[in-house]
Amino acid sequence: MRVHRVLPLTMLVGLGFTPAAAAASHHGGDRDYGEGRVQVKTIARGLDSPRHLAFGDRGQLYVTEAGLGSGGSTPCLVGAEGPGCFGATGAVTKVDRYGRQYRIVSGLASLANIGPDAPAGSNGIGPHGITVTDDGRVLITNGGPTAPTTLATPPATATPLTREMLADMNPAASLFGKVLDISERGRLVQLADIWDYERDFNPDAALANPGVDSNAVDLLEDGNRLVVADAGGNALYTVDQFGRVKTLTVFENGPAVPPPFPGPPIRPQTVPTSVVEGPDGFYYVSQLTGFPFPVGGAKIFRVNPTTGEKTVFASGFTNLMDLAFGRDGTLYAIEIDHDGLLTPAHQGALYAVSSSGVKRQIALPDDALPFPGGLTVKDGDFYVSVNSGSPGNGKVVRIRVGRH
Repeated sequence: MRVHRVLPLTMLVGLGFTPAAAAASHHGGDRDYGEGRVQVKTIARGLDSPRHLAFGDRGQLYVTEAGLGSGGSTPCLVGAEGPGCFGATGAVTKVDRYGRQYRIVSGLASLANIGPDAPAGSNGIGPHGITVTDDGRVLITNGGPTAPTTLATPPATATPLTREMLADMNPAASLFGKVLDISERGRLVQLADIWDYERDFNPDAALANPGVDSNAVDLLEDGNRLVVADAGGNALYTVDQFGRVKTLTVFENGPAVPPPFPGPPIRPQTVPTSVVEGPDGFYYVSQLTGFPFPVGGAKIFRVNPTTGEKTVFASGFTNLMDLAFGRDGTLYAIEIDHDGLLTPAHQGALYAVSSSGVKRQIALPDDALPFPGGLTVKDGDFYVSVNSGSPGNGKVVRIRVGRH
């Protein structure tokens, strides 16, 4: 994404979101609504821009933290989402079955705001997608950086920065754009390099974004390969057991919509944000939509795992961030901002989608989902990361609907 089509996986620099306000809208702890019909319980807190979640086979919950950049120091750059500083503040937190919370790894690559439009350290890009394999391995995507350029050069003559140049400033930057295998002791093994693939092949150049821009945001394991969603590259990739990346499908830009300022219509980029495998063996991909983030413009795509052919499975959403299947085959989808990312309010929404693609919004209290970033489902309960652009105020909540 270029800056005028800002990707709100960094939570929208300059569009009015403040993590402090989002944190204030959710007080945490146990909360009962409607005589117990909805229960919201905080199960993890103090997180830095928490994103996607995954359960292990022993009931342990893992959540990625996109971090707070350099924590307010240098080095800094201008990227597709505006000015930010990067450093080694990304992490993965584990909540065990006894409720104990601790990080299994820290020091991962992160890029975050430096202000003045958002507090320093907010809206991180970094660890994002996560899955736990059948044999208990924790795999993540360390997203970003998105089209970085120098701060010192005026935008009209901005100088592109390679990831290697960033790594010379801070070695943590070498992890940007990687798919990583993380052991319980925090040991990292690189499985694939999505940033390199975008730089070398730029698969969406003709259909979406001609610039080199990558932000790997989700992944799943399917047999002996991984499937990776790249929000910056507008594509779905496969990674074989040798780390070789191939393009499965590319998402073209959407139909033109009016901008929020005088000017010609804009075709928003698709911006895939998550990928899950359905009971039918097909992949289901959520769409954020790029600027100007049209209300009702987001879709869920169904992708053939062999051919990459895609169809629209469900539509009429706004700014989708994550998907999860329940045991009964129902697909659940979460919006990061139900009334659109250009509005002052920043509450999300949760949907159930039937096998035929019919969606139903799940009724929740007005303040239950402040800027959610990730979703998973276990035993009929929803686990959601909220305040997902906030340094230190991010949380994971468990939402229980319709039972005591």
